[in-house]
Parts: sequence; C-alpha cells; structure tokens
Amino acid sequence: MSQKTGSMYRIGGRRYVDSQALANLADRHELVPQSGGWRMLVDYGAVRFGLVEGKPALPRQRGSVYSISGEGRVTVKEQREAWVRAGLVEAVGTYESWPGESTQAAGTSCGKSCTCAPCQQRHADGGGEG
Repeated sequence: MSQKTGSMYRIGGRRYVDSQALANLADRHELVPQSGGWRMLVDYGAVRFGLVEGKPALPRQRGSVYSISGEGRVTVKEQREAWVRAGLVEAVGTYESWPGESTQAAGTSCGKSCTCAPCQQRHADGGGEG
C-alpha cells in the first residue's frame, strides 16, 4: 500500500501542513490532542499543530490545514527537512499571503504579487500598489 504525500506550505513566513501530512506524521510519531489541534513530541521539544479555519483551500490540500510551531529547541525548518527526506510531506508552495484570500480580508497591504481578483484587475489596469 502506497502512502500519499502530505502537503506543506509557507505562507507569510509561517509553515502549514494539511491533514494528509498530519496523518503521515502520526504513523511515525505520537500525536497528542490539544485544544485546537495536536502536539507531537520530538527530540529536544515538541511541534504544535494548530487548526486553521475560515481560509480558502490551498493547492493540493487534503482535509484541514494546521499551522506549525516549535517548542523548546525545536525548529520548524529542521523538522520540515526531516519530514521531506522521509517522504511524509512535500513542500507545495511559498506565498506572501494566503492564496485566494483578498488582501483586504487578510488585513494586509496589497502588492503586485497579490492573487485576489480585485488586485489583479487593478494592477492589470496599470493601477498603483493598493
């Protein structure tokens, strides 16, 4: 039986994984339920997975999306590298802001790289940085 690779994203400097990635990690590590997500013990600390709700779906997303943060001496970057090497997750994309979410809804300023339809139209029309 082949395992599906989970998706990992970097959005605005934070890392996120989908439910498939979390399921893959649960096959190798113990996940403990926490309020609003999960916690995984690793060498020198833990990794927290916080459920993200109310956001547009991400490319290749399976199930829910979870933000990732490290505790103790754990860095998310090192964990990501280990998970990618083990084939548990695949880095799917890096974005400045949440794909499919307008910058006004996100509460951030718009730039030419914004993917929301109003911003794309404004930049295509030669409008300024909104």
